[in-house]
Amino acid sequence: MTGRPGPLTYPVRTFRRLAAPDPGADFERPADYGLTAEPFTAVTDDGLRIAGWTFVPPRAWGLVIVCHSRNTGKSRTLKQTRLLYDQGLAVVGFDFRGCGESDASRRRLRGSLWDPLADLEAVSAHVRRRFADTPPLAERVALLGCSFGGNMALAYLGRPSGAARHPALILDSTPLVRWKDMLGEQLRRERQGARWRAPRALADRAMASAVSAWTRSPALYRHARRSARQQSGVALLYIVGERETLFDARVSRRFVEDHWAGPAEIWRVSRGRHLANHVVAPQEYARRVSEFLAKAYGVPLTRGEQAEAGRHGA
Repeated sequence: MTGRPGPLTYPVRTFRRLAAPDPGADFERPADYGLTAEPFTAVTDDGLRIAGWTFVPPRAWGLVIVCHSRNTGKSRTLKQTRLLYDQGLAVVGFDFRGCGESDASRRRLRGSLWDPLADLEAVSAHVRRRFADTPPLAERVALLGCSFGGNMALAYLGRPSGAARHPALILDSTPLVRWKDMLGEQLRRERQGARWRAPRALADRAMASAVSAWTRSPALYRHARRSARQQSGVALLYIVGERETLFDARVSRRFVEDHWAGPAEIWRVSRGRHLANHVVAPQEYARRVSEFLAKAYGVPLTRGEQAEAGRHGA
């Protein structure tokens, strides 16, 4: 029997939902967007097979590794892939462990916020091998992280394996906040109108603390701050919608202003929402991303190329 969780099952079901939500599957295919993928498999240090797609347009002038949001899949980034592809950018998308076509983690809960770092490391190594003899793409590999994928991209840059290999980072709808605070606000919204709100509020505070501790999110946040302070040679474009509701966008923007060591741009998308900024403003999304990457790569875009980028993004 399904329905609202009872008072005894609520803590267990809520903890599981927040600590290790059910993985998503690929429900769209590249052909749905007029794209032809080059499938690949990368193997992590702990032996998991990570599935991915590579898209290379004619005369590609840069490359972007796209990291999807938590427990979705690479198919969720196909709209962005099409926008980037139309700007002449090669794109690599992949499934984090347990998502889409990738192997599931051998440990369901513990370390769930840290384990995906190994997946990005494996994909980045694959990209280096795949494009080693394809200048200038080998030196022009940027990262684009969507929501939690952005947290992984930022954390990866702070590891030795991610250092000095990526000239640019794009964070789209990425919560640069303490996870405990974000979960607390999410649970507060969910209990509006619920019965026994005071007891549930106490349970929710305990739940947010427990999930944060179990997944080691405080350590990941501290690592993110250290990583940001190390990126003096990496350009950042932080994209956040004006209607963002998953996290406090003001706190995230302050994180960028206080901790990012390199050049940084913040784009507040008018009417933008969580993971929908490229849908709300596709033309401007295409233009801003392509111009940002051209500047980071040191590749001048002519006025005609800029107009073409805007036309394709429409």
